Amino acid sequence: MVGGSYEKKMKNIQFDFKDKVIVITGGEGAIGSALADAFLDAGAIVCTASRTKDEKHISDREFVQMDVSSSDSVQVAIDHITKQYKKIDILITAAGIQIRKPALEFEVDEWDQVIKTNLYGGFFAAQNVAKIMMENKFGRIIFISSLTSEIGLPNMVPYVASRGGIKQLAKALAVEWASNGITVNCVGPGRIKTPMTQDIFSDPVALKGFLRLIPQNRAGIPADIVGAALFLASDEAGYITGQSIYVDGGWLAGGGNCKV
Repeated sequence: MVGGSYEKKMKNIQFDFKDKVIVITGGEGAIGSALADAFLDAGAIVCTASRTKDEKHISDREFVQMDVSSSDSVQVAIDHITKQYKKIDILITAAGIQIRKPALEFEVDEWDQVIKTNLYGGFFAAQNVAKIMMENKFGRIIFISSLTSEIGLPNMVPYVASRGGIKQLAKALAVEWASNGITVNCVGPGRIKTPMTQDIFSDPVALKGFLRLIPQNRAGIPADIVGAALFLASDEAGYITGQSIYVDGGWLAGGGNCKV
């Protein structure tokens, strides 16, 4: 009987998010936009939260102005979404910035800018949304982290620190909020081609260097992130929490070694 029920469930697995309300911080950026389109296709009500709206994006999204580095801005935006839709089922934090320079050259305001956007912003978005999720005893929170949650890379120390912090934040919140029906996980992109990483892709030496570390011999694109996020947001992932899935073409699995 149990086996039959399991088999029936497995045959009917599909990512259907009809009537689910999802908030994506940084939803107007490259990765956030790819996620927004995917969840829209799966039937979700998608609210993209960013400082500015990209007019090229499809009109079916609900845009809400939010500066994740400001806890007040986050609260105002979440309150607006909750007032309109009465619930929030899924949160994905895709807002993030990088500043590339040697560690010895970072100024205090540059450090604060990266940490407040990448780490503070993730926490305050999760904190505000979780209050709503707890009322419904259901929620999916997905932090977009990074390969640098696991490895160090030079000339981006506050970014690496913020992503390591996000991984541990997800673990702590997963444990604390599990009894409220909320799962908290991370999706960690490897080297993804976006406007934020364009400087690296424009450098032939850097491009050749990191491609040698990726067993699939290619960089990722924003669409590569979609599958992991859809899965972690789905009912099928209800028993997965506090985990990180890395979408990196095998970089971590290779231990950072060059391909043979």
